[in-house]
Amino acid sequence: MAAILLIEDDPHQRAFAAMVLAEAGHQVREAPEGQEALRLALADPPELIVCDVVMPGMNGYQLVSAVRREPAICTTPVILLTSLAGRAQVRVGMTAGADDYLPKPFQPAELLEAVDALLQRRKTQYDAIAGSLMQDMDAALEQQREVLAARYESQLLQEINGKWKADVAAGGELAFAHATLLVADLFSVVERDGGGRASPADLFRRAHEAAGDALYLFGAAHVLHHGQDVIGVFPAEPGAAPDLSRPLRAAFALQSAAASVLGADTGPDPSRLAIALDVGPVSLLRLQDPLHGDAGLAPVPGPTLQRAQAVRGLARTHGWAVAAMATVAQKLPADVAAKGRSAAGAGAADGTVTELLRPRG
Repeated sequence: MAAILLIEDDPHQRAFAAMVLAEAGHQVREAPEGQEALRLALADPPELIVCDVVMPGMNGYQLVSAVRREPAICTTPVILLTSLAGRAQVRVGMTAGADDYLPKPFQPAELLEAVDALLQRRKTQYDAIAGSLMQDMDAALEQQREVLAARYESQLLQEINGKWKADVAAGGELAFAHATLLVADLFSVVERDGGGRASPADLFRRAHEAAGDALYLFGAAHVLHHGQDVIGVFPAEPGAAPDLSRPLRAAFALQSAAASVLGADTGPDPSRLAIALDVGPVSLLRLQDPLHGDAGLAPVPGPTLQRAQAVRGLARTHGWAVAAMATVAQKLPADVAAKGRSAAGAGAADGTVTELLRPRG
């Protein structure tokens, strides 16, 4: 079990989170605000920090930045507690160096799952250090790359998106030679379960916000609606291979967001949402409405989109939450994807489709 520092200014929420963690066997120290928490962390470094965002004095973003500047605790994993309604706040927290976020209010199982996942990742890193000096160097360099990428992701995306928007405005079509495509039947889930307490319009609005929260947070350049699907486009940087880890994390985040935001009306089971990942060329077209002007972007039908939709359909048939072609699944990092079952029938030369699971240690 781990030593955890819990930072929450609301005494009731702090007591609830502390009880959940203590009952799971963790040693919990509590702090009501950021300055005291930083002092406690430096005096006796914790194995993990769980921190609220909105606090008097030093808020959660400032606490994360302060932790990352201290050599003694700079690698300590941090979970931010925040609300999905504040999409900009979530992005700021991840950019500041947080390792995960949890929307409030949360269920005890959600908190423990997030804590266990980060602790397991921390243990894996320490085990790698004990292996050999070369492995230690590789792991440290990779970790530093991820931290820097997360820290500057927001600014980078703004600059790249500005160039893409200029290209689209000039030519009408936006083409990516290499991109990862995420296709989720989010709106078909809403449509199937639209008989709950909320109106269909409210369910669709909340589904749209949940999709934007999860996909933009993990680096999607565009989030589009296509029939009953929501599509996230993750372009590769020029000359680089597609980064599959962020789209996969986005898929798991979308599952959790859909369950959290829509669960009261559609049921909390994330497997009700079927998500597919695929890699290949992707084109988007800017549509023009003669009466109202710009009508936004729409995906151009092509082999990557058709293959991803076929994989998504197969995942729905088998009750899988996330799936990809086996050739794509083989390229996914082991620390972010565990391979589950396999099935055939996705319309490619090698039509094997693999279920993807979040590693649990």
